[in-house]
Amino acid sequence: MIAAERETCVQEKTGELWREFAEPLRRFLWQRVNSAADAEDLLQHVFVRIHAGLPKLHDTSKLQGWVYRIARNVVIDFYRARREHVPLEFEPESDDPTGDGEVDLRPSLRRLIGELPAPYRVALVRHEFQGESIEEVARALGLSLTATKSRVRRARLQLREMLDRCCRFEFDRRGKVISATPRSAKPCRC
Repeated sequence: MIAAERETCVQEKTGELWREFAEPLRRFLWQRVNSAADAEDLLQHVFVRIHAGLPKLHDTSKLQGWVYRIARNVVIDFYRARREHVPLEFEPESDDPTGDGEVDLRPSLRRLIGELPAPYRVALVRHEFQGESIEEVARALGLSLTATKSRVRRARLQLREMLDRCCRFEFDRRGKVISATPRSAKPCRC
């Protein structure tokens, strides 16, 4: 009986939040996805998450920030699902560039990934190259979700710094590397 009453309370609160936030959230989402239909779909996703998370919300003074954080995360998930995901197989011994007009950074990335500290390298490889979710990597490594996210993020940052120290990159309009120029006359690992 108590669970039914709690669910009724959550439904009522969700209805109140709908009346208060639906229009501003619809505009917020539309500005980020530039499609009324997609914004409407995402609005539904936002309110499903709001409904599911309401029982866990303890500080109602931060309600608006919480709602908009959910909306931002829904937009991020929307774009992640739409982007092309081309897995990069992690084979350190493979050094065969394709030469298809784009710069092939795979050999350099493999070499640089091999130079990362082991905790960062393992988390990055499992998540980015073996396709495991952050949750799966955390479980496999016996880490908290936060620690795993931190390791993957630090690995990405270290890779970017290594690449930036080495070369200056030029990208096409889709973000693909079309040229890499060494920053100095010294031999570069890229």
